[in-house]
Amino acid sequence: MTSRILSLAVLAAAFAFAPSQAQAAGSCSGFAVIQSYDEETATAKIKYGKGSENQYFPKTEGAPNNSKLPKSCRGKVKKQTELVVTPTGGRMTVTQIRANYTGKMLNDTNDKSWVPTQIKQLVADKTKVVILVRPGLGKDAPLGITTIYLPVTEEELAEIARLEAQAVDE
Repeated sequence: MTSRILSLAVLAAAFAFAPSQAQAAGSCSGFAVIQSYDEETATAKIKYGKGSENQYFPKTEGAPNNSKLPKSCRGKVKKQTELVVTPTGGRMTVTQIRANYTGKMLNDTNDKSWVPTQIKQLVADKTKVVILVRPGLGKDAPLGITTIYLPVTEEELAEIARLEAQAVDE
């Protein structure tokens, strides 16, 4: 009986001190509006919100399962509204901006002003996007935006409708 209680106590302590999803190198995704971007510090101020998955059809790899930030991400991640943006670097280190419909990364990695320009446009247009948030490398690295998924465009919706009509005809 004593060993069972001791085992439960050790297990409870392990869960209590285990890193959260975001701290354990996992990613969290949610709908957000980028409110401002400071190019000097490479940080974006964001506001989490709800959104419609219909804006992100077909569903992105990192799209949330529902319209809210996942419960496992709400603690530290939701409180953190200033996130690091990596404007330059290789394909795996730069903050990626992706077209949802094709899933393709749009970044021009040779242009150092490309990511800041795109983010400033999202701020100006108050565009709701899906962001993937992940901790940086290192022990106390801040949370950063690794990927921004843009909503589906009118042209992409028209292409989806065309493909669906073509499939019905065949």
